Amino acid sequence: MNILFFVLGALAIYLTAYLKVKGKNRALIEDNRQLEEDKQKIVAKYRAETEEIKKQHSLDIEKRKYQYEEKRLQFSKYFALLDEFHGKCNSIFLEKFQPIMTEFLSDCLNEDEVIKNQAIVKYNQDVQALVFELNEEHLKVKTEQNSIRLIASEKVDVLLDKLEVAVKNATDASTEMLRFMSTQEFWADQSLIVPYQEKATLFGQDVQRCHNALKEQMKQELKEI
Repeated sequence: MNILFFVLGALAIYLTAYLKVKGKNRALIEDNRQLEEDKQKIVAKYRAETEEIKKQHSLDIEKRKYQYEEKRLQFSKYFALLDEFHGKCNSIFLEKFQPIMTEFLSDCLNEDEVIKNQAIVKYNQDVQALVFELNEEHLKVKTEQNSIRLIASEKVDVLLDKLEVAVKNATDASTEMLRFMSTQEFWADQSLIVPYQEKATLFGQDVQRCHNALKEQMKQELKEI
């Protein structure tokens, strides 16, 4: 009988210990399962964040490429118009002014004062027509400048203002020189034209400096995109 009680007691102790161990194992299994679920959530979150970063990076690259191409096209178009404007300035004075001046000189050689006075009036009108034509061409450049100002930096904006002033000064100086050539003072002493020529030359050089500075700044901005 004592042996039976002993066996039963031992069995009870064993079952108690077994159940405790089994409970611990079950708890460990649950912990491991929870840890695995947490790990999968972290992995999924990391993958989602990584994909979002990749997506944003890709979008940023595309955006920068678009900005670069848009600026490059706008800058190229502007300088093409600016070069065309300078070319037309030269052609207007070389091709159109020469016959105006030839006609004016021919009429001025006439002894008839009426013809001389008419020649002066016509010369000034022809010069004014040339200036108007130049202003029309320059208006195209100014219109394109407005598009440039929408996408360019403050530095480019300032340089555009400087170029605008330089072009106006150069145009005014050239017009002033041409008009002086129709005066009695000029025909009495043609050396008086020198200060006008020097002034026009200086303003022309200022236009070129502003032109170069603007081009360099635009190149720099394209590199920074």
